[in-house]
Amino acid sequence: MKQIINIQEKFGAELHTRQMVERLAASLNAADSYLLDMSGVMQISRSAADELYNLTHGDMNVDLINVEPFVEKMLSAVKLGRFLPRQRSTTDTPIIHCETIGNVLQQLSAR
Repeated sequence: MKQIINIQEKFGAELHTRQMVERLAASLNAADSYLLDMSGVMQISRSAADELYNLTHGDMNVDLINVEPFVEKMLSAVKLGRFLPRQRSTTDTPIIHCETIGNVLQQLSAR
């Protein structure tokens, strides 16, 4: 039988960091099965979503239930990002070396 873990009760309505999901993963037993109840989790950062993807697609038996729409979109973006090649519009962007913060500000105001 899968153990249900309510993520909103454990971390609140927002998962901001990769470390939050790493702490969750460290508390799980690899021999057990889990359902992560995501109801009430309204926001997730890209890095937390990436770590959550690692957790649900790794060696442990972990699945998600009750995923809110924004969180689902972020998880989908992470999944797509893993399988699509990165596309850069230009590869000839010059590198500008700045000795001081004043030089940086000069370069930023010139653009």
